[in-house]
Amino acid sequence: MPNQKLENQLNLALDVSEADRAKTLNLNVGYSPDTDMWELIVRYNGNLERVREELGISVVELTNEYAIITIPQYLIDRLSDYDEIEFVEKPKRLFYEVNEGRTASCINPLQTENYNLFGQGVLVAIIDSGIDYSHPDFRNEDGTTRIAALWDQTIPGSPPEGYDIGTLYTSEQINEALKIPMPQRMETVPSTDLSGHGTHVG
Repeated sequence: MPNQKLENQLNLALDVSEADRAKTLNLNVGYSPDTDMWELIVRYNGNLERVREELGISVVELTNEYAIITIPQYLIDRLSDYDEIEFVEKPKRLFYEVNEGRTASCINPLQTENYNLFGQGVLVAIIDSGIDYSHPDFRNEDGTTRIAALWDQTIPGSPPEGYDIGTLYTSEQINEALKIPMPQRMETVPSTDLSGHGTHVG
């Protein structure tokens, strides 16, 4: 019966031979065949001192009660017996999802000589954490903005027509701000992207 504290993929990896794991894309990720050791991610409660001392394994605590544990394969079942351990998973292989997204969205065939479509004239709206409007990716060759409008819902002031929150900054206002060095620029268009996620998505 699978160990309920172990994720399904880890249970599967432990159930098959090393040779079979090596034939897959993901089952061997986190495993070192030279040492028969696994690098695993655990969710825990309390602290891991008892686990560290009794099993003699490497434990690196992260934030929010997650930790990275390096452990011999034969000790994984013992690890899951500890009350402190809530869940154990193996690391995953990372893929370039943008390339897969382009394929799934049928973009690649459109950017061939048959159609030659590259997005010119397309207006895109992104709802996210904000945008670093000074980033080179959002500026034309002459330094002006490529952003048509920026609606920052965290800044009270002048919302778009029909709405009552935030402030709408026009491309003209953004261009004026871009002419001003930091930090004075923020007096003209004080919108920022604190997490960076919106800038990355844009």
